[in-house]
Amino acid sequence: MAAESSEKEGNSVKVLGVCGGIGSGKSTACKLLVSDLGCIAHLDADSIAHSVYTPGSQAVKEIVSEFGSDILQDDSQDTIDRKKLGKIVFAERSAMAKLEHIVWPHVKTKIAEKIEIVRNEWTDGKTTGSEPVIVLEAAILLDAGWDDILDGVWAVRAPASFSLERLMETRNLSKEEAEKRMGAQQSSRGIGNIDEEVRNGVITAVIENAGSLDDLKQALRNAMNDEKAWK
Repeated sequence: MAAESSEKEGNSVKVLGVCGGIGSGKSTACKLLVSDLGCIAHLDADSIAHSVYTPGSQAVKEIVSEFGSDILQDDSQDTIDRKKLGKIVFAERSAMAKLEHIVWPHVKTKIAEKIEIVRNEWTDGKTTGSEPVIVLEAAILLDAGWDDILDGVWAVRAPASFSLERLMETRNLSKEEAEKRMGAQQSSRGIGNIDEEVRNGVITAVIENAGSLDDLKQALRNAMNDEKAWK
């Protein structure tokens, strides 16, 4: 994708959302977009989400208000014990939905702040990439409703057998554990219903990851240069 202007203007920087199921290779794809295809930054929503749980933050206050002070660490009044919270939200889908309703807007705000920082760095010539594209990696991209801040939404898809093998190798999971994690994501938008999201015009490109690393690079390169892969 060629830059829209020879001048480095912040409003010329596009934001690309990349989703896909566990083991699909979306993290590898995002890294390749920066290291090999010249995109200027890779933002990982999972890492950003962790910062939302900073002790005493507004999100923490809202979470405690919803789930009670029993989820706090024993020696703290403003630090959430993630294991205690996890026991609650993983045991009941409605509890997880309540947590997501609280957390996702805060994560979106932080993502927007980081996007603005990178845009300013691009304008000031402080980035090294050749393509004015910020890559946002998030499995929950569509469920969280973040597609309104994106200029393109790509889903990385791999055959189930590939994903299963990848999970077993990279995360040291048993076949049963890997299958369980993969199955748990099938109800998520942009993972279990990719073709439907494409038909609805939400996902703008599907990156098939069924071959070698070079094959993945080429698929990404093709999408970068395809106008239809962008909104």
